[in-house]
Amino acid sequence: MPANTFDAMRALMAPHSIAVVGATERADASSSYVMKNLMRFGYQGKIMPVHPKAETVFGYKAVPSLSALDAAPDVAVIGIAADKVIAALEEAAQTGVKAAVVLASGFAELDETGRERQQQLIEIAGRHGMAICGPNCLGLLNLGTGAALYSSSLSTNLEKGRFAILSHSGASAIALGNTGRFGLSHIVSSGNSAATDIPDYLEFLATDEATNAVGIVIEAIREPEKLSRAMERMHAANKPVIALRAGRSVRGAQATAAHTGSLAGSNEAYRSFFKRVGIIEVPDMDGFMETATLCLNLKQRPAKPGVAIVGVSGGGVAHVSDIADEAGLSLPDLQPETVAKIRTLLPPFATPQNPLDTTGVVFANGGIYRDVLHALADDPSIGLIVAAQDAPAGLDGFCASEYLGIAEAVSAYAKTGRAPVVFMSNLSSGHHPAVEAKLPDVPVLRGTRSSLTAIASLIAQSRNVSWPGQASLEKKSLPAGALTEREAKALLAAEGLPVPKEALVTTADAAAETATWLGFPVVMKIESPDILHKTEAGGVKLGIGSEAEAHTAFDALMSSARAYAPDADLRGVSVQETVSGGVEALVGLVRHEPFGFGLVVGIGGVLVELVRDGAFDLLPIDLARAEAMIGETKLASLLDGYRGAPKADRKVLAELLVKLSDFAAKYGDDIEAIDLNPVAVLSDGKSVRVLDALIIPRNTLQ
Repeated sequence: MPANTFDAMRALMAPHSIAVVGATERADASSSYVMKNLMRFGYQGKIMPVHPKAETVFGYKAVPSLSALDAAPDVAVIGIAADKVIAALEEAAQTGVKAAVVLASGFAELDETGRERQQQLIEIAGRHGMAICGPNCLGLLNLGTGAALYSSSLSTNLEKGRFAILSHSGASAIALGNTGRFGLSHIVSSGNSAATDIPDYLEFLATDEATNAVGIVIEAIREPEKLSRAMERMHAANKPVIALRAGRSVRGAQATAAHTGSLAGSNEAYRSFFKRVGIIEVPDMDGFMETATLCLNLKQRPAKPGVAIVGVSGGGVAHVSDIADEAGLSLPDLQPETVAKIRTLLPPFATPQNPLDTTGVVFANGGIYRDVLHALADDPSIGLIVAAQDAPAGLDGFCASEYLGIAEAVSAYAKTGRAPVVFMSNLSSGHHPAVEAKLPDVPVLRGTRSSLTAIASLIAQSRNVSWPGQASLEKKSLPAGALTEREAKALLAAEGLPVPKEALVTTADAAAETATWLGFPVVMKIESPDILHKTEAGGVKLGIGSEAEAHTAFDALMSSARAYAPDADLRGVSVQETVSGGVEALVGLVRHEPFGFGLVVGIGGVLVELVRDGAFDLLPIDLARAEAMIGETKLASLLDGYRGAPKADRKVLAELLVKLSDFAAKYGDDIEAIDLNPVAVLSDGKSVRVLDALIIPRNTLQ
């Protein structure tokens, strides 16, 4: 982060002096909330109310304008109507103010006038190097300094801690900040985030000694490259970031006439981006709380992906393992030496396995539970232990005391620094306070699904940024206008993607002659840029086995297409060699702004919509990722020879995916989507063929 940018962010996030423009004691005014919050949270810096007439506001000496101040404050809170904000910002910038919080609504979220006003705000910020929270926001709070630049009521029960919340949504910031589950360093409700957005805050927090982890509530990503760079700094600082995404975009799923779009909506694009930059995505607020608690309190990351589940009930641990399987956790079998060791600790009727039921013997002797944890930690496949133990909050003191020995055993084990342990309640209401009090150094999680999903996400999280990460290739342009299937395949073939032999004919006699040249049987398809799905138009004939059949098929195809689309541009018929055998795959690209292209691979042919099998990732991809994507699909089983069928050439399909990724890097500026369906993946050593191709030029979708 450049020094001037960092200085502006420091002025915003940790100001030594604050001016409140429009300061008033009127109870319903946003600036009134800011003044009262600053006092309630004990802010010790200089507070300067700005009011054109009042001499004091809440006992602080007021000045009529920012320019009347003796020295520029670090930050100006702009608490006036939207139509007066731009003039106030300009005055702040001219005065030397480095940062501002713009509370008012009435900007891009409203109408064209608001959008113009927001653009002026962005221009001022850029010209003067200002950091601006908002507009249309609640503001921010630094719990370490009491800088409560917040235009809503703030609870003084907020606990100071090491977790920062960045939220486009004001209501979400309030809800998550007041859970009582973790202490906070900062809360930022950034609203429209017009000039200063999530990446800017992350860049600052990566250097903030008071912050160990960050949670973001995000509605949209406007600059993925900037967020990617910010995540590199967060990883370097060993500070995890979790994200709850609010809202759903429809643009990517509008995809097009291509089948690809039905398998790759905006959720997949965001999920892929988060994975590629190492952000832990959570499904809901419960997931947010458990993941935040885990990130803050887990002393060390699991060194191995294997998880052991231990409890005091066979049915209980079976329930947990069911949810663990759904969450994608690996529960490996215990090694023989681990089984033998556990057998010496537990009664003869216990079954040493993963998940492990210790039986009720541990209630009488917590030391046995501790020794079991040590045995599990010694197993070479175990990286983390989940102590699944309910101790409901509604228990009376006597009943709760029965669980204290187990909690003490877990706490004692945790101090050894061996494989990390998590103490989990299956109930979202959590544990009895007396039990939780025994676990000061252990992550205590609530709710089976939320807790195990949090654990799975943390284990799977990459701490490397792998997006975008591709050297630029020579840019090329598509031919003008819509492309027919044959033209699309010719373009793909020129870039190394294998296609069948084919030729365009305009008469029945030429069709018969070309079919003879290619060798029977052949495939014949109508050629028209206006008919995207030829089968629906009766525009495909398979297995043409003689000159007479080719002659008849030409006339039938032209007649059917004309009846289906009377105004279509019919250019003739494409005669193609027949490619038989193999497995039919779908390969496609679909544009997902602001990320660029995503690639889909899965089962193809006529089963696309029925099976809906697909793996998705943002481009670029390399060969390793291409092979991994194929492995994530049902298509992989077909390629490997499902139920005795011949194996197909899986590696060559992966190479085709990489070639398509490169194709997008070259032609992507002109493309909205590509649909290759089917792609015939042939037996080992016989390669792959793109049998049908649809390239949709950009800006052709309505």
